Amino acid sequence: MQERYLGDIHDYFKFLFIKHLSIELNSKIGLNWFLVDPNKIGLKELEKNDGERRSYLNNKLVNSFDKKIIKELRKFRDINKRKISLFTNHTHLKEYINFFNKYIDFYNRDCWIKESLKHFKNEKIVFLDPDNGFSFKRKGRTTLKYVLPEDCKAYLSLGKIVIITQFQSFRLKNSDHLKNIINDLSKNDIRVSFPILRNRTAPNTFYITITNKNNKIDFKKIYENYARKNFKVELINVL
Repeated sequence: MQERYLGDIHDYFKFLFIKHLSIELNSKIGLNWFLVDPNKIGLKELEKNDGERRSYLNNKLVNSFDKKIIKELRKFRDINKRKISLFTNHTHLKEYINFFNKYIDFYNRDCWIKESLKHFKNEKIVFLDPDNGFSFKRKGRTTLKYVLPEDCKAYLSLGKIVIITQFQSFRLKNSDHLKNIINDLSKNDIRVSFPILRNRTAPNTFYITITNKNNKIDFKKIYENYARKNFKVELINVL
């Protein structure tokens, strides 16, 4: 997540989902933005002009999913107002979400993860929101845009359940892309809980749930309830 993306279509769907999950479970959900400063990645990253998918704010049908969230996100049409701290201090979503707002530290990533774990000591479920999704092979500063296997394992080691945003691939079919991710996670002894949730936005995002073997939460039922409320959501099983 980058601050300049605040309030885009992906944020809206993320908040819809997490709010639903919190209400269903009657408990707060942790949200680690995986907040990254594009200056720390490089000039090419700074020159990108993505994060401006905000036409949903004019779509009455999509707005109807949650008018309270829509009202809060409208102000972030103005790029100068896109401040994570401003949003998290004033949003009604504080009732449902515990936000972790610290930037990823490239040189001390392990310490940053440990700090987030302390922050989420009371949350069973933590939503991880990287720029791109999972990474198994990337090196260098681009890893700031990804969740790494060791990040997942740190959360799982403390009994957390993690749900991770994965953006679609523009090179592979969605099914092939997801199969590759699931296979790579399996090689790292990380277990995916099905179904995977697909947001039919542009581009698509997928929410991948990772649990421990002793998980007793019926995510399938919760996700089915959510998909019935949101026609832009699809549940998929990858075999």
